Amino acid sequence: MTKTGAETHIELARKLAERCGARPSPGGEKAFADALLARMRADGLLSVVVPETFGGPGLGVGDVARITFEIARHSGSAGLIYAMHMSQALSVVRHGSGPFFEDFQRRMVRDAMLIASGTSEKGVGGDIFGSICTVEATDAPSVFTVSKESPNISYIDHADAILVSANRMDAKGRKRQVLITAEASDTEFSATREAQFMGMRGILNKPWVLTARFPEAAILDDHFPAIARATMTPSIQIFWAALWSGIAATALDRAKLFVTREMSDDGEVTPVVRHELTRLVDRHYAMNAIIRDAIGEYEKGGTGGMEFGPAARINRVKVVCSRLLNEICLGALGIIGIRGYATGGPYSLAEPLADALSAPIMVSNYRLSMNNAKVEGFVEETL
Repeated sequence: MTKTGAETHIELARKLAERCGARPSPGGEKAFADALLARMRADGLLSVVVPETFGGPGLGVGDVARITFEIARHSGSAGLIYAMHMSQALSVVRHGSGPFFEDFQRRMVRDAMLIASGTSEKGVGGDIFGSICTVEATDAPSVFTVSKESPNISYIDHADAILVSANRMDAKGRKRQVLITAEASDTEFSATREAQFMGMRGILNKPWVLTARFPEAAILDDHFPAIARATMTPSIQIFWAALWSGIAATALDRAKLFVTREMSDDGEVTPVVRHELTRLVDRHYAMNAIIRDAIGEYEKGGTGGMEFGPAARINRVKVVCSRLLNEICLGALGIIGIRGYATGGPYSLAEPLADALSAPIMVSNYRLSMNNAKVEGFVEETL
């Protein structure tokens, strides 16, 4: 049976590590993630959402989530890079129009472009809709610039472009928040300080001050809040959840391997451990069911509006799946014991668990839950 385009790309992601020729090692997370990213570029995985009109396969959100899951089983860092990039790529594909963005999408395929996110900003309390920076005119006609200080921008060492949110005055003198597609080659970056995180150590994360120079055509037509609510936010919640499901699968694989290899069938503790393993698999099943439900709703257009129900549900995907990931990783550690606590070896959970701890604070669970709390009286969940 001939494989579909989606199946082919998912299979490429599944075999990414063995095909890139690199192996993970304690302290070598960055080198391994870089090798996986290079393989992703070569395999065309970075442009899978580009429609066939512009040379891509035009895969949907569900297919991208499945690819993200497979990449995350190799490396949480590589999976996070892919998830974040795909939310940016999808925003360009869904909201970019005109010759500039048509050419940009062709370049996404031809040059295997990686797109970073520049939507966070220092001084706004974590509110991505509260830009301080402003688009400024230059001496050149239809050429603009923006300077922005961000508390963190990831993988800029590999990025070819960055989507930057900023304020702009419209023709009537009203301030609107826009989204700019800035070329990395036309953007100056200066790091304000070093950032060393306990997890996701395969990614360069730093606070940056950036100054981008861009043509007017590089500003997406839709205002940033509309793009974020219709595409960027729901897609990244789904892709993050798929990433976490991949990390959970890795933790469960190692727990299963430990039980199979190290535990005798006649030991008194074995039935208890096997029961606990089953309970962890139940949690993973629940996580995947939540993700599949979110994908189905997104693909029907249910997360694109500003209704309370869809907005609350997409917040729950992030909050619930991030919590389930930590429960699964800690449960797997309890099964394996000290050999799971080691930084190396076939049962090590050091990297998955450290990566899992980042999940609740990628857009704070408290912030999302507080947003939901404001509308719970207007939300009804049904079958």
